[in-house]
Amino acid sequence: MATIDRHSAIPLYYQLKVWFREQIEVGTLRPGDQLPTEAELCDQLGISRAPVRQAMAELARDGLIYRRAGAGSFVAPAAAAALIQRTTLRVQAHYDVRWMDSLEQATQRWNSQHPEHEVELDVRMCTRSEFHQVLQRAAIRGEAPDLAAMDYVWLTHYATQGYITPLDELDARWVAHTAQDLEPPVLRNNTVEGRLYGIPIQADITGLWYRKDWFQGEGLKPPETWDAWLSVFDHFAEPEVMGRYGHHYSLILPMTATTGETTTNLLIPFIWMVGAEVLNAQGNLALDAHRAELCDMLRFLQTITLDRRDHMPKDVHRSNWWHLARYFAQGDVPMTLGGSYEWPRIREESNWNDEADAATHLGFMLLPRPSRSVQPVGSLGGTSWAVFQQSENRELALELLKLITTRDASRQFCEDNLQVSPYVSVNQRFMRTQHPWLQDLVPLLAYVRNRPMHPNYVRISGFIQDMFERVLWEGADPEAAVRKAVQALTVVMAEPY
Repeated sequence: MATIDRHSAIPLYYQLKVWFREQIEVGTLRPGDQLPTEAELCDQLGISRAPVRQAMAELARDGLIYRRAGAGSFVAPAAAAALIQRTTLRVQAHYDVRWMDSLEQATQRWNSQHPEHEVELDVRMCTRSEFHQVLQRAAIRGEAPDLAAMDYVWLTHYATQGYITPLDELDARWVAHTAQDLEPPVLRNNTVEGRLYGIPIQADITGLWYRKDWFQGEGLKPPETWDAWLSVFDHFAEPEVMGRYGHHYSLILPMTATTGETTTNLLIPFIWMVGAEVLNAQGNLALDAHRAELCDMLRFLQTITLDRRDHMPKDVHRSNWWHLARYFAQGDVPMTLGGSYEWPRIREESNWNDEADAATHLGFMLLPRPSRSVQPVGSLGGTSWAVFQQSENRELALELLKLITTRDASRQFCEDNLQVSPYVSVNQRFMRTQHPWLQDLVPLLAYVRNRPMHPNYVRISGFIQDMFERVLWEGADPEAAVRKAVQALTVVMAEPY
């Protein structure tokens, strides 16, 4: 029987899909064998129907199973042959594999169009926290993959080290055409020294998820300011209100380095909204330039993480990045910090299936700010594909990426996962058609900013995470924590790269 690890960062649907694929590959499941029904799999595994349905749909799309109306799902006669490909492209990935589906679809499309030159993906996975180390070690040893999907903030490091390929080196005309349609902040994300190195899959916006149906039931408006946020927090901490909705806490947010880059990505807008910067436009350290405002911001966050800690999950300091959405999806909290990328995991952990459910039950907004006179701001994130210089199949790898970035492919991926597209034309379509969820999300792009693009970003981010952990979890004095962060970052900025 299939097994699912609910504590893993790997999405439930992907675990199930891989399990069936492996059973077919080794011959445990043979052509014509019937698979359990969706309802049986839900009962056996204790999961909702959404991840089961997605796994079965992708297995059918890949030609490994077929469905017979009224009879069920069966292993396809040519399933074993479908697993035998010719040219292997090595892919390095971390366990957050939502975007892998687009690469797999592109591979399937390529193989159908080029039966004489089929492609097989050899995907190697590791945790997010290990990803940079694993990828860098492989590049140093001359064992880099053909393709890797990475957070855009890592592109500068790999580009300046000469590990990844400037894409205009492979097809300058296609790169110029693609760049013209990229949203301006997304283009900045993927450009190093004026050249495009990354092909974005989606654009993520950080902010605050909230239970819109609960807020409406309580006659509350989404909190735009810090004072309003504290008021809403305290309201949902009242025993009567907790009894009404069955939640256990008022809020969850990252506050330690355990959540890794998620901590920086979700909390850095608080730095920006008080006028502070980590690095200035010239790439120089600027964290100390607005120390008073920065310390005031950290003291405000302490009123949540210290003064109201009883109304947050007790293990929040040990929670991994994917736990934030899980608490929210399972109804344990009415609010969580997160990114627009959280919907697929929320869908897996809840009984909501589509954009209509999301629009009915959920809300997403940019983070509350000190006052309404302060412009709202969010952090722009996203995963980008990069082609490695060491690859012997760079041109072939780029051809697959071209299939991923067709506007139809981007639209389909973003609609399926309720993501903002990196492409202007696709987002304009979402607005014209009044997509029930994305029509509210796309306009937030006007308020996003990029995390620092620096070759030593991984270390820079690590010290920002340490500053937040010392203040928000350990209760350190903000002045001392900022001073220590500035001292550490001064050393990092002086290091060669």
